[in-house]
Amino acid sequence: GIAISGATAHNATRILEPLRDLFAAIFFVAFGLNTDPASIPPVLGWALVLAVITAATKMATGIWAAKRAGIARPGRLRAGATPIARGEFSIVIAGLAVASGAVPGELAALATAYVLLMAVVGPLAARFVGPVRAAQPPAGVAANA
Repeated sequence: GIAISGATAHNATRILEPLRDLFAAIFFVAFGLNTDPASIPPVLGWALVLAVITAATKMATGIWAAKRAGIARPGRLRAGATPIARGEFSIVIAGLAVASGAVPGELAALATAYVLLMAVVGPLAARFVGPVRAAQPPAGVAANA
C-alpha cells in the first residue's frame, strides 16, 4: 500500500483482492486440516485464560484510544469490542514455530483453541456491546432498585 499509490494502487487492489481472499481461505483450510481436534481439550483452560486477558486488554485499549479521540461513551465501547475477534496472526506464528521445531506441538493447539474462542466471542461482543450499554443508566444516575 505504501509502495504504490493513486490509480496504480486502486488497480492493483482490484486485481489482487480475489487472490488475497483465495489464499486466505486456502491457508485456513490447510491449518484446519493439520489440526488434530483431540489436541485442543488439554489446552482449552490456558486458551480461556489467554482469551479473557487479551479480550480485556483489547477492550481497555480501544476504550482508551476512543476516549483520547473524543468519542462518546457508546462509541468507546464499540471501539473496544471491535478488535476482540482479531487473532488469526497467532495461528501463523504458532504454525511457523511448530514447523521449525522451535516449540512443542501443543503451541499450535493452544493458538487454534485461542483463535476459535476469540472468533466466537469477538463478534458477539461487538454485537451486544450496544444493547448492554443501552440497558445501563447514564453516568451519574443511580439505578432504580
